[in-house]
Amino acid sequence: MKLTIVGLPIGNVEDISERVLKVLQESSFIVCEDTRMFSNLWSKLTTLGKVGPKKAKLKFVNDFNEHRVLPSLLAEMNQLEEAVLVSDAGMPLISDPGYKLVHEGLALGWEVTVVPGPTAESAALAVSGLPTDKYMFLGFLPKKPGKRGEMLKNVKEMSDLMKFTAVFYESSVRLEKIIGEMLEIYGGEAQLCLALDLTKVSEKIFRGNLAEILETVKTRKLKGEATLVLSLAND
Repeated sequence: MKLTIVGLPIGNVEDISERVLKVLQESSFIVCEDTRMFSNLWSKLTTLGKVGPKKAKLKFVNDFNEHRVLPSLLAEMNQLEEAVLVSDAGMPLISDPGYKLVHEGLALGWEVTVVPGPTAESAALAVSGLPTDKYMFLGFLPKKPGKRGEMLKNVKEMSDLMKFTAVFYESSVRLEKIIGEMLEIYGGEAQLCLALDLTKVSEKIFRGNLAEILETVKTRKLKGEATLVLSLAND
């Protein structure tokens, strides 16, 4: 069985590649994070004239149902010649479901390949104006304040030694709290790029020190998917 991991646009549907379109159109079995989201994307692609009618069988795996559906899904897929794995947006497995499916598939002897696509992580880093030679992607911070604070302090200790830029994903509703905690730990002059809804018509990008960005968050009702790019470098 050959499983192809396919990256989708992170916002602007026109970012989809010709290779992705070909693989999706030819696939007969697609595992996605949310069938409604994928069907909505397919409708947009159909309207743009990029694809024809959807012929693939759709299955979905997410953080809530994975433990329940994975055994039967693996058994079903193991009888196939090929299948495709996508997430709602961007690259599967990057702060998205799919790891267990890929891990177990490899153990079953599957061939696993990839058709890469964009990620908010690399897109935000590129436009941040902050150092890009070394960076660490940390995904979503822990929800519990104690564990979150411990992670942020560890980032500071590691950055003091290695001088890297850190990239996080975050919910827009927690931005004030998270940036406030960063300000307490890193000080007001640490540099931050806050990118919201990258590549969408609602895209917003803010650059400045932590104190400035915190003030922006406090005074504006910001919504959307947030990516934070943090630099503690003094030069």
